[in-house]
Amino acid sequence: MELKKSMQKRHQLLNAALDVFSIYGFSGASLDEIAKRADMHKSNIFYYFANKEALYVEVLTSVLQKWLESMQLLYVDADPEILLTQYIESKIEFSKTNPKASKLYALEIIQGAPYIHNIIKGSIKKHFRRKVKVIAEWQAQGKIAADIAPELFIMNLWSLTQSYADFDVQFEALTGKTLRNRVFHQRAIQSSVQLLLHGAVTKSNTVS
Repeated sequence: MELKKSMQKRHQLLNAALDVFSIYGFSGASLDEIAKRADMHKSNIFYYFANKEALYVEVLTSVLQKWLESMQLLYVDADPEILLTQYIESKIEFSKTNPKASKLYALEIIQGAPYIHNIIKGSIKKHFRRKVKVIAEWQAQGKIAADIAPELFIMNLWSLTQSYADFDVQFEALTGKTLRNRVFHQRAIQSSVQLLLHGAVTKSNTVS
């Protein structure tokens, strides 16, 4: 019972930290504000984490782990169109349900990834390379165009799907909609699939 209560408190703390860090970044966030949002005393934070940096890194790490889970969809012995469509759907759904997480990661990267650079260069890079090999193998099998750079394809896929969270204010200002709109949500998936998997420009007939 006590363990369950402790886990719930930790989860509550991480959610509060995500809220504050996604607004103010690491430097601007205060443990006082995080504790207030978590409905706990500031000193209780140190029961779970040694300091603010440890809490910040844990929040970002949990975001990365969720992204990596969805990348498990990509494996060689499957239909790339089906799997990539499913992956795009899952990434856009994550942008819809976890916009703060995506924004926090974007903020960290814009600042040069000072707190998670080693994680990106380590475990994330290893996972990334494994998925690049999947794309390259699909190319060798003739399932994906040979002139596409696998590593750039994956990074473009990330960028496009995460933009719906990172730039939701811009989307709403220009279109009047965000992923909270059901129709816009479906159009975002369809458009992303079209752009990433099929391209946007149709070949015109040659005029003789």
